[in-house]
Amino acid sequence: MIPDEKTIKSRSMSVYKTLSNALRCTFDELQNQCKLGTTELCLSIARLMQEHKIRQEREGDNVYYMLAY
Repeated sequence: MIPDEKTIKSRSMSVYKTLSNALRCTFDELQNQCKLGTTELCLSIARLMQEHKIRQEREGDNVYYMLAY
């Protein structure tokens, strides 16, 4: 079941706070720190990227998420 907009927003803020305390994180690191399932984290990342609050970069075989300044 897909979470409602209010839940996605709340979880997005959790992801944003985690990234504000770290230089960058992989998907797995975010998932472990935020205690979110795959779907919840994907929706949170998508929301934050649409709002231009975070960005992603590929380095080698890894994708990192970080705040967009």
